[in-house]
Amino acid sequence: MTGLLISDLRDRPAFADTVAQRIWAAFWRHKDVPFEDIRAGFARHMETDGMPFTLAAERDGMFCGTVSVIASDEPARLDLTPWIAALWVDEEARGCGVARALLDDAAMRCRALGVETLFLTARPHLRGFYESLSWRAIDDGIGPAKLIVFEKATGA
Repeated sequence: MTGLLISDLRDRPAFADTVAQRIWAAFWRHKDVPFEDIRAGFARHMETDGMPFTLAAERDGMFCGTVSVIASDEPARLDLTPWIAALWVDEEARGCGVARALLDDAAMRCRALGVETLFLTARPHLRGFYESLSWRAIDDGIGPAKLIVFEKATGA
């Protein structure tokens, strides 16, 4: 995608509230989790080196997507770590390669940290998307949403 810049949120703190707002609205508001809790979580990502970390994608200085890497994102699979979490691309930027770029950048940064394999969960309707990016399903039907657990080598 032309003009796409992906940065660690620690290097783009001006996007912290935007990232927290998008993730809260997409994944947590309907669960009655306070916005402040989500914002505090991203603040903790910005206080450390290495993992956890959050990436922000922007085009022409405007935020357009985010992804995080955290220790665990699936209580049913605490044996697996680390996890891709909270992948979000703004509606107007979807279909332009932003999600792929975020996932690739996260994998590259993890590889530099010595991580060989990443994991993520996704809803069943996203199976084809992740498989098209070389993610491999390793578990199915997790929880009420019947999530799929995927893995991918960071060098792949």
